[in-house]
Amino acid sequence: MLYLKASQSNTISVTWTERASNANIYKLILTNIAKNTSTAIYIDAISNASSYEERYDRFTFTLGALEKGQYKYEVLQDANGYAAGDALGGGLFVFEDGGYAYISAAADQSDKAPWGCDTVNISGTLEAIGKGSANTALIVAGCTTSGISAEICEKLTLNGYSDWFLPSLNELAEMYTQLDANGFGGFANQSYWSSTQDSVDPVKNAMTIDFNNGNEHAHQKSQTNRHTRAMRRFLMGTPKVVETGLAYIEPATATYVAPSNNNTYVSF
Repeated sequence: MLYLKASQSNTISVTWTERASNANIYKLILTNIAKNTSTAIYIDAISNASSYEERYDRFTFTLGALEKGQYKYEVLQDANGYAAGDALGGGLFVFEDGGYAYISAAADQSDKAPWGCDTVNISGTLEAIGKGSANTALIVAGCTTSGISAEICEKLTLNGYSDWFLPSLNELAEMYTQLDANGFGGFANQSYWSSTQDSVDPVKNAMTIDFNNGNEHAHQKSQTNRHTRAMRRFLMGTPKVVETGLAYIEPATATYVAPSNNNTYVSF
């Protein structure tokens, strides 16, 4: 069901509702059939407070000025339209890579936990994106010291999620670039542990990023004045078309007339 409403200024506000039990992200594409020009809008599901529609998710946003005419619309489910800093998946959306959404916890888990075991080389703690979870598992298995940064992340249950990890160096760099540098996440102007050992002296040192300036450093694993921020990731869904249809838009009349195509529209 697509509800369209116009104002005298030709600004179009759209609310689309469907039966849904879980919030998703949708993409609405409106195509002017005569001119073959399209407008795409990403839609976040939010709870509908109306008592008579409480079973539905509601999507509301402003498209801007659209010309009078016939439009084709297409709604896609699970489209990727998240922006850095969006609340998502128990924390804050950081970036997408390889179909995975990477989420930062919204606050630090510690400001004094050591990396741990500065006499042990935990081989295989790589710096690449996608390696933080495996790095964390290696650290926890290879360093049984209680209260270390990786263990704190690995044992964390936050906002209903328990798959957190200590980010790899490159994942941590994305936290700085995408979140902290843009004013999101409430990070301290301090160094944060990554789950990546130093390549020069992997026994003694692990890599950090200074969130005051984004610089990378190797610090002794036993140091306790470094911060810890957990990360998780999840596989994003494959976009799929969930609804298509036609609408005739008359911006100045606040009325939308459906052509004869078995779709239902509402006039305001």
